[in-house]
Amino acid sequence: MSKVVVINFSGNVGKSTIAAHMLGPRMGEPRIYSVETLNVDARDEGVDVERVRGNRFADLVDEVMLQDHAIVDVGASNAEAFMKGMTLLEGSHEEFDFFVVPTVATTKQIQDTNNTVTALRELGVPAERIRILFNRVEDPRDIEPDFALLLRAAIADRACFASPEAAVYSNDVFGLLKGSGTSLAQICVDETDWRDRMRTAADPAERAHATNMLKLKRLSGSATKNLDQAFQALFA
Repeated sequence: MSKVVVINFSGNVGKSTIAAHMLGPRMGEPRIYSVETLNVDARDEGVDVERVRGNRFADLVDEVMLQDHAIVDVGASNAEAFMKGMTLLEGSHEEFDFFVVPTVATTKQIQDTNNTVTALRELGVPAERIRILFNRVEDPRDIEPDFALLLRAAIADRACFASPEAAVYSNDVFGLLKGSGTSLAQICVDETDWRDRMRTAADPAERAHATNMLKLKRLSGSATKNLDQAFQALFA
């Protein structure tokens, strides 16, 4: 696996977070392309990205072909244009190894996820290359009842791949990372003694920063372990 599209017709499912913090660190330093005109992209997650206009699909495919590893993070506002680009450029979906479709447990997002899978299948993307990722899960026992429609599409209809093991659990670390200018991978290797920095801070702003970084460090271990497990399950 070296080239992945992260896509969903629905917004607010965590596409940029997944691209930046789960896929990026585990794919051999990929180039991340953000196809987004609204809201946020992986740059807001502390990761370098290259922005691409949604209507320049052919140019994007040319760029991806030159890369050894690449992630294309497609914003919801550009998902239909991206699909149209694949329709016009016949066979272009073959340039990507997988299409990862993150989703969360709300009715609209689940239906949009199902529609995304259907659209990809109609374009000729094989079911085994469409991977559902359950995101912001609170309890593993909720996965089967909450995502029954998508699990049925995967198991009964064989329209995609979906496994209860491919789940990213809710963790405050992801919210804290937004706008921090750093990534989860950077936090994990940071050896700064933030507890000591917090105690010796010269002013409230410095103390608040050290406190935030200490909390990030403490949350990063469980988040990274979960992302490792979800990544392995997603591409099993």
